[in-house]
Amino acid sequence: MVLKAVVSGDVALAFLGEDIPAIGPSFHNREEAMKAAQQYLDKINELSVRDQNMPFQIVLNKQADGRYSLVVDSSQQMVSTLNNLDELIVKRFRKGLKKKLFILTCFVEGVDGLECLVLTEGLGAVFYAPNAVGTY
Repeated sequence: MVLKAVVSGDVALAFLGEDIPAIGPSFHNREEAMKAAQQYLDKINELSVRDQNMPFQIVLNKQADGRYSLVVDSSQQMVSTLNNLDELIVKRFRKGLKKKLFILTCFVEGVDGLECLVLTEGLGAVFYAPNAVGTY
């Protein structure tokens, strides 16, 4: 499924369903994208098995060049870091967090445009971020 997405460096952002943001790295190679998405899911599953009540957090850090990094981590391990986000994609992501949900997934360049692997392959993790809107 091809959708309209905003790309910032190697990171893409798309809004799915009722404006739920899906964010993650963008790849040119489908196998690499699927491998990265599966690694996210494996890491999240591993951490969740240890402690089902373990909170994950998202943090936006300003880089020295003025762009941003988005870090998804738990108290035990980092799940993902998405670097080099421009201010426009950060603003759109923040706006999308009003639903207090976001999806961490991967994107791949398809024949007809950018594909979101949570839609085409079911590879993605949904995060509930109840405090996200007020923290940025």
